Amino acid sequence: MESINKLISTAEAMLRDGFDARAFLNWQMWAFAALLTTVGPSSYYTQNFRQFTSDKSPRGLLAGEGVLMAVIEELLQCLN
Repeated sequence: MESINKLISTAEAMLRDGFDARAFLNWQMWAFAALLTTVGPSSYYTQNFRQFTSDKSPRGLLAGEGVLMAVIEELLQCLN
């Protein structure tokens, strides 16, 4: 869960400080890997992440950040 929180923070910084397409592609790769590790390949979030982030713009970054935030929410609900 910590890696996903770091990826969310990174997305927020990228949105705040200026979008960089190369940084986005790197972030997208790491976020997808974190989803695979955290919720597995058959999760709705993992299966749809690439579609949600297919727009290589701040909009795609924001959508990807939203996916990661939803995963965190779901994991927290499972812990309670």
